[in-house]
Amino acid sequence: MVAEIDLLRVAQGVVLVLGAIVVYYGLVSYRRTKNRAMLMLAIGFAFVTIGAVAGGIIYEVLGGDLLTADLIQAVARVIGFLFIVYSIIGIKR
Repeated sequence: MVAEIDLLRVAQGVVLVLGAIVVYYGLVSYRRTKNRAMLMLAIGFAFVTIGAVAGGIIYEVLGGDLLTADLIQAVARVIGFLFIVYSIIGIKR
């Protein structure tokens, strides 16, 4: 039987890969079009992705407590979503 922690590790790996793909294509789009909204979108997804992975690293690898890991993850998510919202509604052409 697969332990729940192994499923969590796999899910975090998938989040990291998919997040990296979104960030990469956002940056490629920004470089091609010079549209700042794409840059803000890529930065936002980078924060969301890094936050998701950082929580696991802090808790599992560095031995931090669960509350600290979750707090850092939540703060990174908030920052990321602020960038994403800004990319959608905050940039005037």
